[in-house]
Amino acid sequence: MRKILTIMAVLLGLASFTAPARADIAVGAGVGTLGYGVHAATSLTDFVAIRFNANFGEMDVPGAELIGSTFGGIDYDIDASFGTYGLVADFHPMALSPIGAGLVLSGGIYYNNNEFTFTADPLADVMIGGQTFTAGSGRIISQMSFDTKWAPYLGLGYDGTFQGILPVSFFITGGVLFQGSPSVATTTTNAVFNSSFGAELAAEAAQLEDDASSFEYYPVFAMGMTVSF
Repeated sequence: MRKILTIMAVLLGLASFTAPARADIAVGAGVGTLGYGVHAATSLTDFVAIRFNANFGEMDVPGAELIGSTFGGIDYDIDASFGTYGLVADFHPMALSPIGAGLVLSGGIYYNNNEFTFTADPLADVMIGGQTFTAGSGRIISQMSFDTKWAPYLGLGYDGTFQGILPVSFFITGGVLFQGSPSVATTTTNAVFNSSFGAELAAEAAQLEDDASSFEYYPVFAMGMTVSF
């Protein structure tokens, strides 16, 4: 993360000597794999803008059908509760070009409060930490959060904010949020099972943490509109 912040600082310093400062500000809104998003941005130079971004919402995990939903040997439905707040620097390396000015390289850091809920209502007996959980005897619930609260972000894409003559523009970007290792707590709605097999539930949570390790690198795709003034 220190390297990322150092690179951002160098880019900001170089841009400040190569282009005059601008007073433009903008607001925007969009949707993506971090939920619904809003942001406010200011243009420091032709090449560099700073953006405060907030994302929120509750929804099914985007792309869950592609990554699969079987973790820890159990077929789960996965829901996400998004909550991220970030400061991002947007660098436009071709800002003075008549074409490609909207090309953007982004880097920043987010306060990450994302949580994922895995729920299963087994239609057949399943194993939890080596113990049989009988079909129809309750719901299995696993809550996943992340150890890294300050998560670095890197991305690229197109963002026409501050780059054209019209006040309205759009953006479409992709990147990665480095969330850190997942932390999982597993329980059931069966009070007898919870009281008798606490160690087995903990073992199931550890297995799910291992199976869901790909969530450490969360793909971030977003698109939306901006208005500058």
